[in-house]
Amino acid sequence: IVPTLREDRGEIEAALRGELPRVVTERDVRGDLHTHTDLTDGLASLDAMVEAAAERGYAYYAVTDHAPDLYMQRMTDEKVLAQRERLRELDGARRRMRLLHGTELNIGPDGGLDWPDAFLAGFDLCVASLHSHFDLGRTAMTRRLVRVVENPHVNILGHPTTRLIGRRAGVDADWDEVFAACARTGTALEVNAQPDRLDLGDEDILRARTHGVRFAVNTDAHSVPHLAQLRYGIGTAQRGWLTPDEVINTWSLTRLRRFLRKGGR
Repeated sequence: IVPTLREDRGEIEAALRGELPRVVTERDVRGDLHTHTDLTDGLASLDAMVEAAAERGYAYYAVTDHAPDLYMQRMTDEKVLAQRERLRELDGARRRMRLLHGTELNIGPDGGLDWPDAFLAGFDLCVASLHSHFDLGRTAMTRRLVRVVENPHVNILGHPTTRLIGRRAGVDADWDEVFAACARTGTALEVNAQPDRLDLGDEDILRARTHGVRFAVNTDAHSVPHLAQLRYGIGTAQRGWLTPDEVINTWSLTRLRRFLRKGGR
């Protein structure tokens, strides 16, 4: 039994029955699906982040800078489209690692998003995250999260509870309803590897698994060194008993692209 599973959650009994799963490892991960550059609040250029990802041996890599409703990032349509053009140029020069152009959207208090659906359709993937209005009541927060995962362009719910370890508790929501909605709509839940987040946490992962949810273990990197923090997300995923088949960024690019076509879009 690997150390991360030693929590007295039935792992001994499962091992005796020969039913202990092979949990996901860092070697299984084929790409990072939530990262940033200095176009918004990252510290490194697009070229530098892509080069560092390639050195990690990834098969694919997504750039997901912040969208315009997070006002301090000063994102515009023109800036993100120029980034897409540069990313396509870099992708054309690389064949061993494919590049995906995404965005990290801001979930409004009513579950709305920064850009209209027609604009979102141009991205390879969309991460949607809470960045404000953390104190909504349980019913309103649940409705907000369910609405956003029902959006056909949202592929991943980023750092879902918004917790900051030792600084901020997670938001209050009916998580079983949210997890069920993610499973129903084909929206992955993020296991954010930033050491002060580790969100979802292991107990929430175990709970979400019962609904049949898929997950993405991402670094949310804002600099080149942050890419190495993947190991913290993997440790959390292991504590949640996640297998490679449940983690979308262990899949082949072909299988991943099918998942990202949420609802056949």
